[in-house]
Amino acid sequence: MTDVTDTTSRWLAVSGILLIPFTVVCVLYLDIPVATFVRDHLYANRHWLRATSDLPDLLLGVVVAATIGSCFFYLLRSGKGILDRATLLAKEILWLAPASYLAKALLKIAFGRSNTRYWLSDPSAYGFHCFQMKEHCEGFPSGHMLVMVALLAAGWRFYPEGRPFGIVLSVLLGVALIATNYHFLSDVVVGGYLAILLEVTISRLLFCRRRTS
Repeated sequence: MTDVTDTTSRWLAVSGILLIPFTVVCVLYLDIPVATFVRDHLYANRHWLRATSDLPDLLLGVVVAATIGSCFFYLLRSGKGILDRATLLAKEILWLAPASYLAKALLKIAFGRSNTRYWLSDPSAYGFHCFQMKEHCEGFPSGHMLVMVALLAAGWRFYPEGRPFGIVLSVLLGVALIATNYHFLSDVVVGGYLAILLEVTISRLLFCRRRTS
């Protein structure tokens, strides 16, 4: 188990180091062209424009439902002495769901990046406005990627047979966020990485003693 833990730590460290220059390249050279392409091509279709113009933000509802549901499930199962992988998954989600939502909220304030749709209406707003808490400056990182990928990662930790399905869903979510101009490319990529990092951190905090015993 120590080897697996060390391998994961090395993978996260290397990925994080590589992610820094990739994010810089995206911010400087890729984010705007990709968002412009989406605007000029996908949003030229009136049906796509109508379908994606006012999508509801259900992320908080998902977090609340996941937290409450996991809490009841974990208390019920653990109270009966059932500590299988479903029970342990519920325990992790109980902590991971609100932690990921809090992390995305704090990081959005810290970076203060203008969101894609606001930039499209006001190109001069492009950039980062750190800790300024300006309206429409909550784009980086993607909260949907951070929260949803973290929950999916927890799922495939305890049910590794479902990992391909979780990866596909994560990629589709990222593509959807870019294709609807809700986020820049770098918002999505960094959100996905932070989701994995947070899930690994929460898992180790909760289960490190169980694994080493």
